[in-house]
Amino acid sequence: MTWATVTVCGYVAAKPTIRHFERGTVLCSFPVYVNRRKTEGDEVPPLKFQVEIWGNQAETAMNLLDKGARTTVTGRLDEDHYTDKEGQPATALKIRFAEVLDYGVKPAEEPAPASA
Repeated sequence: MTWATVTVCGYVAAKPTIRHFERGTVLCSFPVYVNRRKTEGDEVPPLKFQVEIWGNQAETAMNLLDKGARTTVTGRLDEDHYTDKEGQPATALKIRFAEVLDYGVKPAEEPAPASA
């Protein structure tokens, strides 16, 4: 069996979710959006990946990552085929069995205005 391994740097697009299974395994999943460069003024939508992290690192990812956090993940690239809300066939990119290489930082909050 062969597979492609990818490393992406992007932003967590939604709060991670976690699932605990009867056998004690843990799964954390969250979407990562990767911005792309604009070409000659054209808007280019971000690449969207659904990340799946299993095991001990799933708990760590759940505790340290939040929506808007910059992160770097590596894992096996896969695609899921499904039918969208309009009944059309669609494909989603997934990074399975991922490892978080960088938990990054959350976006800074706006500083409070200095009082006079």
